[in-house]
Amino acid sequence: MPVNDTMSAKLRRAAVAAAIVAAGFFAISMVSGLLYERAQRARDRERFPQAGRSVDIGGRALNIYCSGTGQPAVILQRGAPWVGNDPRKMFENGVPRPGFGWVWIQRELAKTTTTCWYDRAGAGWSDLGPYPRDSASQARDLHALLRATGVPPPYVLVAESSAALDAHVYAGFYPVEVAGLVFVDGVHPDLLLDIRPGGRRLERFPRFVGHSQDTMAQLFNQIGLYRFVPDRPAPAPPPNGITASEWDTIWRLSHSSKARSALMQEIGSWAQTTAEARTAGSLGDRPLLVLSSDNPATAAEYNVRMELQTDLARLSTRGKLVSVDVSSGELIYQAPDAVIDAARQVLDHVRHRPGNPSIANSALELPLHPGTTPPTLHRWRFVRGTSWGRIFPGRPPATLAPCLRRRPERRYSARPEGLPAAA
Repeated sequence: MPVNDTMSAKLRRAAVAAAIVAAGFFAISMVSGLLYERAQRARDRERFPQAGRSVDIGGRALNIYCSGTGQPAVILQRGAPWVGNDPRKMFENGVPRPGFGWVWIQRELAKTTTTCWYDRAGAGWSDLGPYPRDSASQARDLHALLRATGVPPPYVLVAESSAALDAHVYAGFYPVEVAGLVFVDGVHPDLLLDIRPGGRRLERFPRFVGHSQDTMAQLFNQIGLYRFVPDRPAPAPPPNGITASEWDTIWRLSHSSKARSALMQEIGSWAQTTAEARTAGSLGDRPLLVLSSDNPATAAEYNVRMELQTDLARLSTRGKLVSVDVSSGELIYQAPDAVIDAARQVLDHVRHRPGNPSIANSALELPLHPGTTPPTLHRWRFVRGTSWGRIFPGRPPATLAPCLRRRPERRYSARPEGLPAAA
């Protein structure tokens, strides 16, 4: 046999042997990862027992917790703050938050009416949902959940971060069910376009990229790869009204493997989400309060953010923007009294609408957050249809003037066409 043929045969056998060894190593790694992830999930269930109950919405379950009595019911929605975060810290700070983060606000609002928080798909104790995780999917999930739970409309939707987009789409799908809204640091669909240099590229991604991203995220979740992301203890001290145990549970659920998978799903669905929100139509004359924390990184970013928040308030003819002085952190933790009072204001207007003056012509007085003084909590207030001079005499601050001048028209579409049909 020629020498060359002998060498070729040996190389082929070596290649086959190497492929077999690699396949065996891959199979062992996959099985080990699956077993490891299963063991860790069992450990998590023991460490963080479920708050609320799982409700089937058609082959998967969402977690919800309700208390209190009365109508309309307040529905507390948490979103994913990745949109406004540094992309380098996305896994650390940007994953979908568990509804359990509303725990103290929910306790207070339940004294007034039926109040529910829930975990969106992939967050907290809820199952992951199918791709895409756009606002239309989130709205249908919530509608199915409330029907299955037996919480009747109408609702006041209190939506934080990216959940504001979902709440807007929900109102477009099911208009008779939504009586009023509160946006808490709500995300505008143009936020990435106006603040992040690469934001436009994200909206141009073809859909197959999102599907591929979702497939990889699901695989990483199943074999435990996300658990190798460095984890940090919950920052101390816990927010006011939340115990150390509750705060640790919120923190751990926010950094779970499942939440990181949900994050990748939502990023891959961002273009669809923003397109749906832009065509969801106006909110008519529903009472709407937009609470915005006063903590962007730069003055330029602040101007853009306030312009977008003002635009959110214009979604309703009875919309109002309130800027709350919070230096850092999330508004629901740093100024929960402001959120509670805003929800109660909207409830009051909904319950006594025929006899009450329009929210657009009435003043909103929020309770002071501990440690603040009257001039620092309400720096500026925008009221739809009300001039600056009628709220505070004199001229607005110079840093805010560009926001008031640059784009007076509504950026959102006032027409409801273009939304996919509700199920």
